[in-house]
Amino acid sequence: MTDMGDFPGFEEKVGVFLSGELDVDDSPEFKRLLCSDCDFFTPGEDEDMECACFHIMELLIRRGYLTLEQLSDALKD
Repeated sequence: MTDMGDFPGFEEKVGVFLSGELDVDDSPEFKRLLCSDCDFFTPGEDEDMECACFHIMELLIRRGYLTLEQLSDALKD
């Protein structure tokens, strides 16, 4: 079982998206939100690289099938 503590990067960054300060269209910050906890992500070095998981998550969120609120809630349970 995982919880928000397993994803400290997501936990740290999700608040500004949930409050409306940032939007999914704020591409670099959105990518950091989704990717910062990945072992393959190094800020500043490979931020231009995007894996399939990022594209799937981004697509689900942009199309409204999944929300950041739902992700946040699921990680808290």
